[in-house]
Amino acid sequence: MDRTKSLSLIWVFCLILSSVLIVMLMGSNSIHVGVPVWAIVVLLFFISAFCEYIDSSLGMGYGTTLTPLLLTFGVIRAEIVPVILLSELMTGFFAGIAHHREGNVNLKKDKNIKTAVIFLTIPSIIGVVTATILSSRLKEIGQHYANLYIGLMIVAIGIYLIYSNLVRKRIPGTGTISKPRLLILGIVAAFNKGVSGGGYGPLMTGGQLTAGVKEKEAVVITSLCEGFTCFTGLVAFFILGGSLNWFYVVPLCMGSMVSVVPAAKTIRIIPEGLLKKAIGWATLLLGLMTLWKFLH
Repeated sequence: MDRTKSLSLIWVFCLILSSVLIVMLMGSNSIHVGVPVWAIVVLLFFISAFCEYIDSSLGMGYGTTLTPLLLTFGVIRAEIVPVILLSELMTGFFAGIAHHREGNVNLKKDKNIKTAVIFLTIPSIIGVVTATILSSRLKEIGQHYANLYIGLMIVAIGIYLIYSNLVRKRIPGTGTISKPRLLILGIVAAFNKGVSGGGYGPLMTGGQLTAGVKEKEAVVITSLCEGFTCFTGLVAFFILGGSLNWFYVVPLCMGSMVSVVPAAKTIRIIPEGLLKKAIGWATLLLGLMTLWKFLH
């Protein structure tokens, strides 16, 4: 038990450190021309690793934090969103396998996971195709107000999760999964992903908890569904004539893949009660960060 508490504290410290570093990096105005190319590549690698560690630990945070962070560096949104989709396509499936191998979930026997993946993936595909088409025609002001809509929605879920954690003794969970909620959740979360490159994980993971899914199951389900969703989004993106900027592809994909296994190993020893609280507060934080992006 003492070892579990110690490792839990280390995990929380790593999440806080990653969040602080990301916020500090957001204080930068741009990637300066005088910086060597190799330094920029290394920076992108570590930023991606920080964001993916949070994402694979809590089921959220990669696109929601990485997109605005790179935009503050002067990266063009049209160049970075498809790269983030590719990166999360790779890590989504890899994270599901890693969590299964670590014993966090059982992908073969867990009926809740199979049910949730089916009821989330199909509407997610519809949502992300619609959003990708809309995003290709959305003007900058439309993107700006999309951040407001996504931020308010994520903040609302974060507040609800924190509130439910505080009163959980008086309001016990039902233990059943609401399939209609999952259907609506899949469409809305995927729409957010296609429009902005972020906002998927906080809604998907937090929304699953409100629909009766357990914490570790929700993290893994989000990763798997995100893989399918990002694949669909990329296909739609290429059909519409898009292309990838490989300068961003290599460091971002490599950085994100490196963090998946360490995240799965730490989640294995984290108590579900602590994980649920962390998900609630992380959802609220990411929602506030999205609103901050809208204001600035």
